[in-house]
Amino acid sequence: MVRDGVEKSMDIRRFFIDAADVRDGEAVIGGDEFVHLTKVLRYKAGYKLIACPGDGSELDCTLISVGADHAIAKIDAVRRGEAELPYRVTLFQALPKGDKLSFIVQKCVELGVSEVVPFLSERTEETKYNRERMSRVAVEACKQCGRCARCDVGGLTDFDGVLGRFNDFDLVIMPYEDARVGRIGDVPGLKEARSIALVIGSEGGFAPDEAKRALEIGAKTVTLGRRILRCETAGLVALALIDYERGELGR
Repeated sequence: MVRDGVEKSMDIRRFFIDAADVRDGEAVIGGDEFVHLTKVLRYKAGYKLIACPGDGSELDCTLISVGADHAIAKIDAVRRGEAELPYRVTLFQALPKGDKLSFIVQKCVELGVSEVVPFLSERTEETKYNRERMSRVAVEACKQCGRCARCDVGGLTDFDGVLGRFNDFDLVIMPYEDARVGRIGDVPGLKEARSIALVIGSEGGFAPDEAKRALEIGAKTVTLGRRILRCETAGLVALALIDYERGELGR
């Protein structure tokens, strides 16, 4: 579409920036987002975009200049984003085999997860992990589903590292294939928790000792039904159930 001699973008794209990049009614776009804006999308002055500074707001902008390493956009309007959950969920995912993690990251981002942390457990068979690639998958998923905040992707840790973070959360939920009772909707404190850790095992599940240690320091083990789910399915189902119980899957 052409208006006033300036080509306009048909799709209004999202770009993640830092809060410090918003000043004097303008948004500065640099780094990887600048490369995407100029080299991939080939944006020019006059194009509309949405800048997301990570504070829960969305900035409707018009691009006014493109430099050598950054672009500047005029902020036309500021509004609150509506796609973020009112609570934080961190997914601790035992590293799966092959490329399953990219699917898990993409779909859990769509369901609102705030952070993904891969870990090695006793029954984990995979060891290769590309954090940079998973971060790109997360960013693209955030943009696709209209989120206004990035999903953080952590470095690879071990099960002790996961246990060491339990105190950071109001609630820790751990689906466990040997659990026979305990629905996610019945977990005490689920409706009030502001921060939730969701711990998902690998293809081989959790070793009994791992489940025991997690229980001893406060994790709530739950069942996801009578069928054993694949590791790339379990996190999605559990996260969807959390969102459902919190009323986040309706309008």
